[in-house]
Amino acid sequence: MLERLEVQNLAVLEQVALEFGPGLTVLTGETGAGKSVLVDALSLLLGERAEGLVRPGAEALLVTAFFAGKSLSRKVSQGRSTPRIDGEVVSLKELSEEAAKHLAIHAQHAALALYSRKAQRRLLDAQLDPRLLEAYQQAYARFQALLQESQCLEAAARERERKLDILRFQTEEIERARLEVGEEEALRQEAERLRHLEALRERVSAALGLLSGEGDALGLVGQAAREIKTVGRFDEALVPLGQELEGALDALRAVNRELEDYLERLEADPERLEQVEARLAQIERLERKYGAGIPAILEFAQAARRELAELEGAEDRLAQLQMEKEQAWQALLAAGQALSQARAQAALQLSQEASGEIRALGMPQAHFEVGLVPLDKPGPEGLEEVELRFSANPGLPLAPLEKAASGGELSRVMLALALLTGSEAETVVFDEIDTGVGGEAAWQVAERLARLAQQRQVLVVTHLPQIAARAQTHYRVVKEAQGVRVEPVQDEERVRELARMLSGSYSEAALKHARELLGPAP
Repeated sequence: MLERLEVQNLAVLEQVALEFGPGLTVLTGETGAGKSVLVDALSLLLGERAEGLVRPGAEALLVTAFFAGKSLSRKVSQGRSTPRIDGEVVSLKELSEEAAKHLAIHAQHAALALYSRKAQRRLLDAQLDPRLLEAYQQAYARFQALLQESQCLEAAARERERKLDILRFQTEEIERARLEVGEEEALRQEAERLRHLEALRERVSAALGLLSGEGDALGLVGQAAREIKTVGRFDEALVPLGQELEGALDALRAVNRELEDYLERLEADPERLEQVEARLAQIERLERKYGAGIPAILEFAQAARRELAELEGAEDRLAQLQMEKEQAWQALLAAGQALSQARAQAALQLSQEASGEIRALGMPQAHFEVGLVPLDKPGPEGLEEVELRFSANPGLPLAPLEKAASGGELSRVMLALALLTGSEAETVVFDEIDTGVGGEAAWQVAERLARLAQQRQVLVVTHLPQIAARAQTHYRVVKEAQGVRVEPVQDEERVRELARMLSGSYSEAALKHARELLGPAP
């Protein structure tokens, strides 16, 4: 609910701060006094253009509205606009969206709550079982998700085939190599031995000559062992040393035998060297492609096999998607048809009821219709758009509401719809609702505004005393030399204002009639 409105330097209004309560609030005043300036102020919060609205001589205009627990403001200066929510600067779109949650304005040149097709659809759908729209939106989301997935898979088909060829080649190349962890080091050692056979043979032969040839180490160590053993009987301290020499002799004999065996096996094998070097070259080529070392190559192959399996599964997924997409499409159409049928029934009922209400509001020849316009393809909200249509008299064809109705007619249509369907906003503003209205129709408009004010906070700019008399809060706009003044009217001042509205005078008859209006409505 709107609790307070502060306006500075807006058109002819220099400064005002107004308090609002629940129920019906009216703004009255002489013709041309600028009663609609407060509607303009609220419209700025809904994103309306601000050109030409800054008071002449002022640097900036500022509008601030306080709703329960929230403040919305907009400052306009030198063509720049600064919107704020609770003091924080936001975009104009954010401000207007937040304001629309609290406020709806119905007037010829203001932000009509039902101008957009989206808002018109919401109005109709509010009369339906919400599960119908939820079921449709779930079906639509399901179909769109499958459609997007299939489109992505189809678009990637050529790239997928190229990638499949590459992955197949890579995995097959690594698998054919039959690599084993540790193999590379063993091959390098074998190649080193095969490349240096002559040096190995020469050096091993020399070592054998030193061990067992002329002046051999074996003979010398054996002789030393015998000498120590011979004298060991004279000194027991020499016995262990003789034993150690005999042990060394046995070790040298063992080494000698192993070197002889090694030398016998050490034969030139050019073919084996060629094989080993070819194998090492193959491993090196794979390392340059897939990673340093056999473990890295094998890890690459494992990852490639996983990716290959995923890509090969994409073809199966695409075929499965086609089936799922067809099922989702049928489910979407079924949910859409159920929603369309419910909308058609609700549209017919609302058309009839709204037409009756509108005719009672001073438009006896008017006709109102909630039309359904089929879409070329299912949309996020259904199989059709909702279009409100209006005709003021039988001689005029039905046309979109915003094009067919004048400001006063629009306001009365909105009043009828708000009574029948409720209002999304907690504060509803009407301007020009009483244009061309008098007699019994004036009472009907006043009665319906009072009825709506029992459900919502209602603000009305009016020149009808029948409406003003039903208000809980009454403000008067007074034109002065320097601009306009907005003042509350109560008690006897309110009687005088109603008298002025009734007859343009403060005669006893007018004052008496005004007091009668302030009693129970006829």
